[in-house]
Amino acid sequence: RRVLKRGGKLLFLEHVLSETDGLLARQQELATPMQVAAADGCHLNRRTLKTVEEAGFASVDAAYTELSGFYFLNPTASGIATA
Repeated sequence: RRVLKRGGKLLFLEHVLSETDGLLARQQELATPMQVAAADGCHLNRRTLKTVEEAGFASVDAAYTELSGFYFLNPTASGIATA
């Protein structure tokens, strides 16, 4: 079921599972159960950008970004998906 009207926009900014650092990704996987409990269901190990790209939007303008100094929250996916 669609949530957005045709032409509607989904703006997103999510911390995601590391795609470039295997050790960090493993740490994120291990820390996720604690994060879910401590941060109201927040998961460190999701691939949100891939999910959005595969969701059937008319267009997706997005990027995977790595920030310094954010540890488990480092990799970020952000963008705009248009229905």
